[in-house]
Amino acid sequence: MVTIPVSETQFEYRGQRYSRHSGGDDYVRLQTDGPPSREDFPDAMEINEDPADPWVKLPRQVISGRFAQEVTGTWHGVPISVDERVKRGTNRGKIVIFFTGTQPEVALQAGFSGNQNEGWSALVSPDEIEDVHVETTRLPLVNA
Repeated sequence: MVTIPVSETQFEYRGQRYSRHSGGDDYVRLQTDGPPSREDFPDAMEINEDPADPWVKLPRQVISGRFAQEVTGTWHGVPISVDERVKRGTNRGKIVIFFTGTQPEVALQAGFSGNQNEGWSALVSPDEIEDVHVETTRLPLVNA
């Protein structure tokens, strides 16, 4: 299965960008690629070494940047937003996408489910997504 990026908030710590896991007023939890270490994260308030969900909790004051990563593409020829990657269960590795067009009948014909109020989504294999485009924007450092 092909790996593609997803739309997300990222934070910069010690020159590296990490995906946001969760956060609070004075801290942020960052996802790591593997079990985090105190050596790599000397400012850590808490570390989760579970290989299925590794993260590190850091005070917000040690974060040096915040970024919005928006990922778009096409699926069955229609415009989409790449929203999130499924991390567990039988659909692990699949991607949740949302239709970004304006005509509901096009979304239905392409295979999306949903409605005009909540949007049109689908769960797909990443290798079905084409014309992937990633745009990253630096954001101000505020509680997020």
